Amino acid sequence: MVSIFCHVSAAGRPHLHRQVIRVLKPGGVLILEAYTPAQVHRNTGGPDTPDRTPTAAELEAAFAEMDIALSRECEREVIEGRGHTGPGCVVQFIAHKS
Repeated sequence: MVSIFCHVSAAGRPHLHRQVIRVLKPGGVLILEAYTPAQVHRNTGGPDTPDRTPTAAELEAAFAEMDIALSRECEREVIEGRGHTGPGCVVQFIAHKS
């Protein structure tokens, strides 16, 4: 399952995360990249409120029952067209379901 810049409100994420775990088959992989709260005031894209941005710690807790292969917050160049170009603060996350 792939989730690239899918920004859901903090209130909706726990349910979404449980559903991801439920539908992944054993051996399934979640690959996720999203903006972090540090991105909000950068004017290089992403949500305009930190409520819609996850952190690595949040994802690690939500997917703790899975085997986490990668969990990091970093800054990288994002080139996604007008309004979404420039340095971006992102979380990158990969987890495998046993």
